[in-house]
Amino acid sequence: MNYEFLNRLYCACTDDTAGVPPFAEMYEHISEVETADAAFSERLREYPMSEQDDLNHLEITACLAYEKQGFINGFRLGMMLARELSGEEVIV
Repeated sequence: MNYEFLNRLYCACTDDTAGVPPFAEMYEHISEVETADAAFSERLREYPMSEQDDLNHLEITACLAYEKQGFINGFRLGMMLARELSGEEVIV
């Protein structure tokens, strides 16, 4: 499956600030994210203020990369499952 297409689809589906219907209304934050984010923020406060922005930026960058990876892999696996259930040949 084309990575660039999946990347654009990911951006459309996960940009909860763009207000692009119907995806923006369907985007949900799960409780695990709130818990992990609160724990990270609490720990981040232990560092000097000069380091907090850099560490926060690195954390956000890593989280977005993992989120995109999960979305793309999940989409690919979902499409493979749909093809398998419909009886079509699955190409990996």
